[in-house]
Amino acid sequence: MMYDGTSPSKRLAPKGAELQRARGRARLTVKRAIGRSRVDEMYQDGCAKLRLPRVHAAAGDDPPLEALLLNTAGGLTGGDRFETEIQIGPQSRASVTTQACERVYRAIEGTAEVKTRLTIEEGAALHWLPQETILFDGGRIRRRLDVEMAEDAQLLAVEPLVLGRLASGEALGGGFFQDSWRIRRDGRLVFADETRLVGEIDRLAGRPALFDGAKAMAAVLYVGRDAEDGLDPVRRLLGDGPAGASAFDGLLACRLLAADSYDLRLRLIPLLTLLSGRPLPVAWTL
Repeated sequence: MMYDGTSPSKRLAPKGAELQRARGRARLTVKRAIGRSRVDEMYQDGCAKLRLPRVHAAAGDDPPLEALLLNTAGGLTGGDRFETEIQIGPQSRASVTTQACERVYRAIEGTAEVKTRLTIEEGAALHWLPQETILFDGGRIRRRLDVEMAEDAQLLAVEPLVLGRLASGEALGGGFFQDSWRIRRDGRLVFADETRLVGEIDRLAGRPALFDGAKAMAAVLYVGRDAEDGLDPVRRLLGDGPAGASAFDGLLACRLLAADSYDLRLRLIPLLTLLSGRPLPVAWTL
């Protein structure tokens, strides 16, 4: 097919032709060895790639292993499939983020499927910090995050969402977004969350009980034995803006709304830095 300058997701294939779909799978396991968190196993297939930037640590510092996830397909559209599996061994620490924002393009047919499974073993900690997902008009995506963690493990997780390409004035006249979280500690379900937007997303997001007109949102979850101690500092940081936080049963859950992705980052980066107790990966600040 001749390239006509438009996004690949918006070009129709010849009648009867099978549309090309992206597939990707990445797996990373981390172990504690020689006083540091190190790679144990790493696997990548298809459009999913893993990169391990060098982290410069000060004397006496014990930084987490840092990993970057990349989608070399340049975005997601209907029928794409991506799977990520991260396993953090006993007493290990890791921070996993994405190289850039993920874009969900208009789907000609089907729905993009993104599945993530995280395992955090005894005394381990994982910061799951993907950057924003940008939903284009007509985009369709179904995501699932499953976490199995030990009772004394720690998890910091975030999923930021931006509704449309705001700089170009794009309106989301239609689309599909579903995000499912399931968190288990020692096999016990401690957190379940479901977000589902179907149809005229801009109209739905305008409802006061949903986004109240905001164009960007982030869900943040911290799980650990000290989670409830962080509630007051988090509420002070969030202030009186469109955000809320609650803590219970070793969990601290937050949601933030913002007018756009820039405003969301201005509030999200200090919050994640507070909860992680250290600077965020460089990819977040470029």
